[in-house]
Amino acid sequence: MTPSPPRRRTLLALAVAAALAAGASACGTENTPAKTTAADSTGKGSVSKDGIEVNTIGDKKIRVPGDKPTALFFFSVGCGECAGGSKSLATAGKELNGTAGVLAVDMDPSESPQTIRQFLDYIKAPELPAAIDTGAALSQKYKVAALSTLIVVDPHGTVTYRATDPGPDQIQAALKKAGAK
Repeated sequence: MTPSPPRRRTLLALAVAAALAAGASACGTENTPAKTTAADSTGKGSVSKDGIEVNTIGDKKIRVPGDKPTALFFFSVGCGECAGGSKSLATAGKELNGTAGVLAVDMDPSESPQTIRQFLDYIKAPELPAAIDTGAALSQKYKVAALSTLIVVDPHGTVTYRATDPGPDQIQAALKKAGAK
């Protein structure tokens, strides 16, 4: 016995809505400014009440929060949508000439530094600082569960902006609002 045509349309509409909701949550579609204080992290890594110190794939140490606002973009090499967001982050960082920090945070601990470097070369942003979120320290601290999420953290550790795949102008404006000169 097959459902009647109106019932079939209803079931199909529900299935499509569920698929869209699952896809939206997987890639993160939130595009709203946020003003929340970061929670303590229980992830591995160098964590203190002053923040998290991460080592980039270029062996540079970056503390979040730091002495200036920082934009963190959470990505994975296998995420197609993440290429645009990573490129926007790199562009925004160049435009602000060091008055704010930028960091691409790879959420997949199985991806190697070499693979991430290839990704950065592919998007034409080899100078973009990137780190692997080993132990999910940054993801947990800033409550990031979806790829393509960008947050801006002010020097006090407050998340002042949260969005999915914002453009370079939006990133720059959020960093300036958080205190970049």
